[in-house]
Amino acid sequence: MKRRCFGILFLLSLQTAIPEKFNVIGPERPIIISVDEDVVLQCQLEPGMSLDNLEVRWFKSDFTSPVHLYTGGQDQPNVQDKAYQGRTELFKEEFPRGNASLKLKKIKASDEGTYTCFIDSKSNYEEAVINLKVGGIGHQPWIHLEGINNQGVHLVCKSDGWYPEPDVQWLAGSGQVVTPQSVTTHKRDSSGLFTVLTQIDVTSDSVNRFSCLIQNSLLNKEEEAHLQISEAFFPKVNTWLVIFWVAAVLVITAIALDIIFHRRKLRKIKELQLFCALEGYGDLKIDYASVTLDKETAHPELEVSEDRKRVRWIGTSRSLPDTNTVWPCVLGSEGFTLGRHYWEVEVAENREWNLGFIAESVDRKGLIELKPENGFWAIGLLGNQFVVNSSNPPDISLHDIPRRIGVYLSYKSESVSFYNAETKCHLYTFPKNTFTEKLYPFLHTSKNEWLKICPSSVKGFWH
Repeated sequence: MKRRCFGILFLLSLQTAIPEKFNVIGPERPIIISVDEDVVLQCQLEPGMSLDNLEVRWFKSDFTSPVHLYTGGQDQPNVQDKAYQGRTELFKEEFPRGNASLKLKKIKASDEGTYTCFIDSKSNYEEAVINLKVGGIGHQPWIHLEGINNQGVHLVCKSDGWYPEPDVQWLAGSGQVVTPQSVTTHKRDSSGLFTVLTQIDVTSDSVNRFSCLIQNSLLNKEEEAHLQISEAFFPKVNTWLVIFWVAAVLVITAIALDIIFHRRKLRKIKELQLFCALEGYGDLKIDYASVTLDKETAHPELEVSEDRKRVRWIGTSRSLPDTNTVWPCVLGSEGFTLGRHYWEVEVAENREWNLGFIAESVDRKGLIELKPENGFWAIGLLGNQFVVNSSNPPDISLHDIPRRIGVYLSYKSESVSFYNAETKCHLYTFPKNTFTEKLYPFLHTSKNEWLKICPSSVKGFWH
């Protein structure tokens, strides 16, 4: 009986014996993974034997601050690098077969680097080195027209969430690469991802369609944005020469222009009075809406004041939930499905804005032209150029840039109108539309100056 027990113990000792020499094998090629995904760093002991009584240590640059440590028959989270706590896991069920692979969860840009799989049997130790490369695909780029100068039209393209620094390419509508004319900067955020800002001055071509292409060469993926520019935005003559002659004409004809201006102002007031009479203001109630802004709909790079009456572009993302929008806008807190409503916005020194009404169903995840057929009734300002976002925009010529804009919605009459609230002049009324859903006030800007919603006590405007 004693001889039989001794034989069993001898066999068990043979099964659990650890050879003096063993190898640790890992992948030879780098592992490539995307941000926020999980990855398995493979590590195998050869010959295959149980790891239960061995030390398995994963680390990057610091042996004493492990990514994950297993020793004494259990994990040792108390010595683990804080950056990896709660994000690592060994495959214990695979230990009998010598599998020491590590699962790393919710990959960050900072996780990129060289990892060492170190196995120690007390009598011998070996290690394998694994190279992990991390890639991040950013949000769809947002491209917009920022201004007009002597070199043509100034375009800006922006996107965040990239890793590593992506490649940027500008293309004209004909397919011509115009990247050498651009200036591109990369800014790293607190999570290690890059925000790309690229700017370029372009001139008119046969199509006037320009594209901003941002590429991640590691993941072999890309995001692209397009912008179609009206021919009217491209200067055709020497701007300084035009300014000289205009100035000369203004000096010579100053008195005549002053008379014309005042007559035009009176004519505009009469137009407004006629418009009001046709709308029947004496019989129907107008809601002088006290518009407030809905912070939940604001783009992360916009700052909305505490009283929700002002908004401006600050250029850096705030810690906000996903607003499902790629362009810097914010909606009003209340929408309208009937009645007549009037509100005013002080634009002051802001030289880049759009404002008006937006349909409730508009998908703000992608770039979209601000036209009625897309659910927008809006006017805007780009530099010193007024823009009416309609399919057939009129030419609006104003002697002074308005500092305050009046916005009027008549849901029943299916019309949206805009006014210079200081001079009481009618600016533009969109042709009759068919309203079938709720309309929300909206503001858009990519400048740091405030857009301010004025108090609702503006009834004197109509008298």
